[in-house]
Amino acid sequence: MRSALKRILKEYHSDDMNFSQRWVVVTGASSGLGKAIATGLAAKHQANLILVARRLDKLDALKQQLESTHGIKCESIAADLSDLTQIDMLFQKSIENRDIYAVILNAGITYFGEHQQLPWQQFQQLLTTNVTGIVKAVEHYLPYLQVKQQSGGIMLVSSVAGLLPVPYQAAYSGSKAFITHYGLGLNEELRYDDCSLTVFSPGGIATEMTHSSGLDAQFEGSAVLQSPEQCAAEAIQAMKTRHALYVPGWINKFQVFGARLLPRSLLVFFAGNLYRKALAAKVKQEASH
Repeated sequence: MRSALKRILKEYHSDDMNFSQRWVVVTGASSGLGKAIATGLAAKHQANLILVARRLDKLDALKQQLESTHGIKCESIAADLSDLTQIDMLFQKSIENRDIYAVILNAGITYFGEHQQLPWQQFQQLLTTNVTGIVKAVEHYLPYLQVKQQSGGIMLVSSVAGLLPVPYQAAYSGSKAFITHYGLGLNEELRYDDCSLTVFSPGGIATEMTHSSGLDAQFEGSAVLQSPEQCAAEAIQAMKTRHALYVPGWINKFQVFGARLLPRSLLVFFAGNLYRKALAAKVKQEASH
């Protein structure tokens, strides 16, 4: 009985990750959280970076900035992760002549509005980018990291929306719920493995995504929206210390804790009221232009 309990309580990995001079893949690196994570890894951890996004010009500008400022190595790879063949290309290109130590799968897209108004093609793109593409990338990189036996790891960037249902972002919320459960299930399968897997679940971040949706106006002057830099610092630390699931920010932690105490229908009602106002403000703003 005692030995069984020790196995249950055993730490997943006793040693923290060390990114210094190691190659780390960061998807969605051209802006927002991905860009902030890449910058933090270069500035504070001296990691070499594979920068991945659709916009090559932005990646190249970031590459030049990070190499000149922090003395690390970078490579830019343009890839649309809603195209599964490009994920195959990304994997092959990223492992050429280098050993990958860590992979941060941050790229994702959302839809803010009534679900009935979401075109089917756009839904398929969201599903491929947020779900199928993530699984495809993990199926490439996880066996690779296991064979390398460098005690590396993978981080899946999910969302608080994957823990709490979000009206007017129903498809996005559902996609992140999949990533959360998929990642936590894999984390347990890797309990005694050389490679670790972390699920990082941020709430609102002050990025292009929240600005274009109009949600930033609803939270203006509050502590709800984290800065990309603050959120990135917590993401890197969560991966470094090999957390299974990490929710950054005290407000987000409080929301997740409160979800255990309050009826889920009540939480969805409150979220629906807030997002309904944001959607109405967005529609009004678009109509005035």
